[in-house]
Parts: sequence; structure tokens; C-alpha cells
Amino acid sequence: MINEEKDNLQTNNEKNIEIEAQVDKKILKEIEEIETKNKRDLTGLWSAPIIIASIGLFIFHMYTGWFGAYFSLIQRSIHFMFILTLTFSLFARSKKTPRDKIQFYDLIFIGISIILCYYILTNYKELVWRAGAANPMDVFLGVILVLLTLEATRRAVGLPLMLVAAFFLLYALVFGPYMPGRFSHGTFSIKRVAYYLYLTDAGIFGTPLGVSASFVYLFILFGAILNKTGAGKFFIDFATALTGYTRGGPAKAAVVSSGMMGTVSGSSTANTVTTGSFTIPLMKNIGYSSVFAGAVEPVASTGGQIMPPIMGAAAFIMAEFLGVPYIEIAKAAIFPALFYYFALFMAVDLKAAKIGLSGLFREQLPNLLKTLKTGWILLAPIFALIYLLIQGYSPQKSVVLSIVVLIIVSMFSKKTRLTPKKFLEAITEAGVSATTVAVACAAAGIIVGITTMSGLGLKFTGIVFEVSRGILPIALILASLASLVLGMGIPTTANYIIMATLIAPALIRLMTEGTHLILPHMFVFYYGILADITPPVMLAVFAGAAIARAPAMKVGIESTKLAIPGYTLPFMFIFHPELISWNFTPDLNLFKLGFFLLLAAAMSIGIAGGMQGYLIRETKFYERVMLLAGSFMIIPANYIINLVGLALIGATLAFQILFKQQKAVVLEE
Repeated sequence: MINEEKDNLQTNNEKNIEIEAQVDKKILKEIEEIETKNKRDLTGLWSAPIIIASIGLFIFHMYTGWFGAYFSLIQRSIHFMFILTLTFSLFARSKKTPRDKIQFYDLIFIGISIILCYYILTNYKELVWRAGAANPMDVFLGVILVLLTLEATRRAVGLPLMLVAAFFLLYALVFGPYMPGRFSHGTFSIKRVAYYLYLTDAGIFGTPLGVSASFVYLFILFGAILNKTGAGKFFIDFATALTGYTRGGPAKAAVVSSGMMGTVSGSSTANTVTTGSFTIPLMKNIGYSSVFAGAVEPVASTGGQIMPPIMGAAAFIMAEFLGVPYIEIAKAAIFPALFYYFALFMAVDLKAAKIGLSGLFREQLPNLLKTLKTGWILLAPIFALIYLLIQGYSPQKSVVLSIVVLIIVSMFSKKTRLTPKKFLEAITEAGVSATTVAVACAAAGIIVGITTMSGLGLKFTGIVFEVSRGILPIALILASLASLVLGMGIPTTANYIIMATLIAPALIRLMTEGTHLILPHMFVFYYGILADITPPVMLAVFAGAAIARAPAMKVGIESTKLAIPGYTLPFMFIFHPELISWNFTPDLNLFKLGFFLLLAAAMSIGIAGGMQGYLIRETKFYERVMLLAGSFMIIPANYIINLVGLALIGATLAFQILFKQQKAVVLEE
């Protein structure tokens, strides 16, 4: 009998080891189709433009990252030249276009892209001297670049962002004079718009693309190289070994590994596919429903974009907008990110307790000491990056040095060693990943440029102020809804740029004097990220649902329930700014900070318990109401209401403990 149990255990162990292979290529291909429906699969000589452009990006950015960036237009135009080359090589015109070769007209587009950027490189001194005085060639090339950028956006990012950018162009050129009320503006000529968007640092080559051209690519490269050393597998093994034996362990492993992967990945969907291909089948294997398993992973993966030290690309743009070092943005994001994952961790733990799940057997898990022994060295580059940023090094130099450290330490073990083939693959993957971000930044540059020209930002501020009647909570609700709706069709980076341009100034105007500017920016940043798991358009959820083989809409609804703490956290740190601006507030004492951390922890537990219907035991209806009511009472900036909310959560916990003890006594008698 004992031998039979051992055999069964060994069989289960082998089954779990092979679980990652259960996600067949067809499902992963379907997930890729969700993200982009026209990506080419090039081999042989047809892949040469992609490899050459990726190597060009690598050399250019490693050089400028160490020795310093060029003049803004030069730096950004060289970067965009490589990006456009990659875009028209990687993405076909439509689904019907052959995917095994680059069409002739795309080669022409690549040639034109090089000419447009070369024009800036060879004439930048003259352009500086005659700033604002556009000649016919400037206008002609400017029109072409705008059209190419729109087409690149449609292919690499999607039709929604392209349509938004096109609408802003039409607003400037055609609709503006005929718009009602404060939306109206004077006529802008094609000459003025083309020059402004092409040959200034406030249009296509504006701040968003500038951030992409300065250090976003380098961080993407760092993540790509780290992944090639086997860091992804190490994160998953480490998280599974650490939490897999606890109740609902695989779900907790998904939370922990996704948080770790989030430090090197800026894509919710990519993170879901990477860790979810292992954790989702494992969750289903121990008893979680396919819907719940498919929901946990995208919610956890989405949080990666708010998890320091390496957050999503929008965080770097935020640092540029606010004029603060990136490390200050990362420090500000620490507590909200921790509470986001803490709430999700509690939710999966309470769900496991409610449905009576246990963890995996120790024999089924990777050995923690062996995992650390073989993979701990991969943490060295991440710690080096954090140290350099804290020491005041620029993000560019910090990540360049960290990449060098990563390459060196990877050579210490055969399992992590970077072969020339792996290194080239990492460079190519970094170039491909950077393409979508950079093109989105360029399209956002069109939107920001038109907004600046027309004064639309100030007009939006006035409109939000009028609609909300100067009441901050109403304005915040409007801003959150706008970020979610916009994020349904637009990547996080572009979403943040638009919201930071149009909505954040209105929120700043409504906040009390002395409030740090990071608060409204972080608010719209959070909601733009949460759009990835908000129905009906929810790319990360579609990926999780495909792996779990569950209905996407049901998974989306479950994801929304799991992410409720994420939806409430932005309101929490707006009304309790110490959670975000603690590093900007020198007079904040530890007692006060501790009180706000207690409030955030109680809110996270209360929402998790209320939504899952379990705390110490299954909750009754009135207990769920008390937990949820208490959690939402913690949000307002009123100590009395906060304490009442804290008391409700505490009373519910006390009732549960007392009831459980009484029940135990009765059973003993």
C-alpha cells in the first residue's frame, strides 16, 4: 500500500514537472494572434532587416547609454529610424498579406524612413538656425513622416490608437474652427502642423519618444537578456518552492513569480503567457476552477507594471514629465505595489481555504536550496541596478552597467551562460519588444503635439472642473473611467501620456496646495494599467483564458473581482498621500506612516475576505457587508471614518474567531 502511494506520488510529480508542456503550440499561437494579427514569421535573408536593425539599436543605445545621449532630435531620429525599419519588416499590411517575406512596398517604406531621419541628421544645424521657418522640403517630409507614423501605429499597436491620433490631426486641420464652445480654435495650416510634428521636440520626436530613445529600450534589453539566462524559470521555480506547499500553493506561486517577472517585463500579456503556461495548469490540477485559475495569473501579471525597480515604460515617461529621478517614481510605487500583491495573495489564500484546497507535496516541488544555489546569481544584476539607481546614477548608465554585470555573472554556470546565439536572440527580441512601445510613443507624440498647439489641455482642465463642480471625488471617478475606457484600445504607455496631458492637470487644480504632482499622475497610470484586465477589452485576460481553456468573459469578471483592491488603491493614496509621497515628505514620522500602512493592509484584507466570502471561516452575509463597508470607509481622508472602518473589519475578525472557538467547544462536548 505504501509503495503504491509512493508510485502515485512519483507519477503526480512527473505529471506536474511536465505541466508546462501541456500548453500546446496552438493555444500560444492563438494568444499571439490576440496581440497582433499581422506579425510576419521571417526566415533566411528576409529576417536580415530585423537582425540588422536590432543590432543597430543595441550598439547605438549601449554607446549613448554610457557616453551620453546626442542632441534630442538626433538621438530620437536615429532611434526612430531603427524602429520604423523593424515595424515595416515585422508587421504586414493586413492578415491576408503573405507572412514569409517582406513586400516590395514595405522595403520602400523602410527606405523612406531612413531618408526622413537622415534629413534631420545632416541638416540639424541649419534647422536650429532657422527654427520655425519651414521650407517646402520640411513640410513635404513632415507630411510623409506623419503618414508613416500613422501606418506604423496601425500595424504595430492597433487601429484604435491610430484613429485617436488621426482624430487629433483632423481636429487641428479641419474640425477645430467648427467645434462648439471651448473646443473651438483657429485654423492651423498643414505647413505649421507638419513642421511642428516633424522638426520640433514637441511632436513625434517629443518627450514620449525621447524617453523610449533614452532608456526604455535599455531596460527592455536588460529584461530580454535576463530572460535568456533562464531567469524566468528561476523565478517560477523559486516561487513554487517557496509557496507551493501552502494551501492553494500554485496560485500563490503565480502571484509571487508574476511579481518577480514584473521587475523585468513591461507587458501584462507577455507576463501572463510566460508564467501562466506553468501556473495555470498547476492551479487547475490541485482543484481551482479553470475560470479562477485563468483570472489569477493576468491580475498578478498586470501588477508587474507597477512593481519596482523596473516598472512599465510609462513610469519612465512619468519621471520625465515630473522632472524627478526615476528612482523617486520607483520608491513612490513601492507601498501600493506591495499592497496590490498582498491583497491578491490573501484572495487566493482565502479562496483555497473556502473550497478546502491543500498545497502540493514537498516531493512535487523544486528544492528551494538547489533552486537558490543555481539561480541566485541571476539576482545580482537586479540588485546592482537598484544600488546604482539609489546611488544617483542616471537610468541609462545604471542599466548599461547592470547589463554588463548580467553578462559576466551568466558565464559562471552552464545553465545560465549566454552563448552567441542566445545573445543575438536576446538583442533581436529586445528590438522587437521595443518596437511597439516606441511606435505608441510616436503616436502619442502626435496627440500631445496637437494638444499643445491648440491649448486643448487647458480646455479639458476647465471641462473636468465644470463637470465635477470642483468636487475631487467626482473628478477622480471621471478620470478613472476615462483611463479605463481609453486603455481598452490603447497601450498603457500611450494611455498614460494622453491622460497625463489632458486629465492630470485638472486633478492637480482640484487638489490642495502643496500636494505632490506625482499623485494625479500615478492615479491615471494605475487605471491605464488596470484596463488590461477590465472587460470587455482585456488582452491579458484573453491570454489567461486561452491557457485555462475557460470562457474569456467569465475569466474577465473573476479578474475584476480579484483586482478590486487595485481599483481602490489609487483612491486610497490620493486621500492618504503618505502612501505614495512618503519619500517626498521629510517631516512624516514613522508612527503616522505606520498608521496609513495599517489602513491599507486592513483594506486589502477586508476586500479579499468580503469578495471571497471567507476569513477565518466562511462569512455570513452581514459579515461580508461589514468587511466591504469597512474597507471602503478606510479610503476617505477622515480619521473618524477610517477608524470606524477599521473597527468594522476588526469586529468581523473577532466575531469569526469567537464563533469558530465556540463551535470547536460544542464539537468537543
